[in-house]
Amino acid sequence: MNNWKIKDNIKRGFISFEVGDEVLCFHRKVNGHPRAIKDSITYIIKSIDLDGHLLVAQHSSDGIGFLSPIRVHKMYMIQKNTMRDIKLNSILNETK
Repeated sequence: MNNWKIKDNIKRGFISFEVGDEVLCFHRKVNGHPRAIKDSITYIIKSIDLDGHLLVAQHSSDGIGFLSPIRVHKMYMIQKNTMRDIKLNSILNETK
């Protein structure tokens, strides 16, 4: 599935987010935005704003609590299980 199709599904509400979901960064702009979010790091959604922004936080290194939350637009993030399903479907479609 292409990035534009994933972004369209997020924009239309087919992919929704809830507080407590594990999310990953799947898309960046050419200039590197969002810079505060690291690739291949799992973040937890702490709250959802009405304007389409998520407050996400990373687990602390000692496993107790979270690091300071980061505000990022939902178009750059995707749920971990949704990304897994997309990758599995693409692999299965290649083997047909």
